[in-house]
Amino acid sequence: MKLFIKRGCAYCDGFTVYSEKGEIVCTAEVKANTSIQIFLRDSSSALLSSMRYNTFVLNYFSIRCGKRMYVLVPCVGRHFAFAIYGSTFRFTGSLADGSFSMLNSGGETIMTQNKCWTSHGEGYELNISEDKYAVFMISVALCADIFLALSESDPVPT
Repeated sequence: MKLFIKRGCAYCDGFTVYSEKGEIVCTAEVKANTSIQIFLRDSSSALLSSMRYNTFVLNYFSIRCGKRMYVLVPCVGRHFAFAIYGSTFRFTGSLADGSFSMLNSGGETIMTQNKCWTSHGEGYELNISEDKYAVFMISVALCADIFLALSESDPVPT
């Protein structure tokens, strides 16, 4: 499955996820008050996942997809990356480049993300191997973009 993510002018303007045919698959509303919350909804406005950027002691994202909860902790090493808790997926690549992959426990690629340009403007192209992983993979991609947007003003994000 190939999807395209387009951010509004700023991350707080939300995101739109398009199919290869240019149809809107889902949208993400962003609320930024004392914390950042993201709500991913399908075309009928049903909630698919919710995310929150938490800054208590350690900066991290929490993702709720259905009844499952995941935690993404940004890691600064050779590349910006995420450590993922609550799943067997592994992150590989670099957040800073906007290009990364998610692998399952067997090392098979479940999702790749790359920067791209579409008729909707600059965004990200996601290639997801199985539809059942789409909501979680879109959620990870949104968290990655928000992390990058927040780190643009901070040369060494935490």
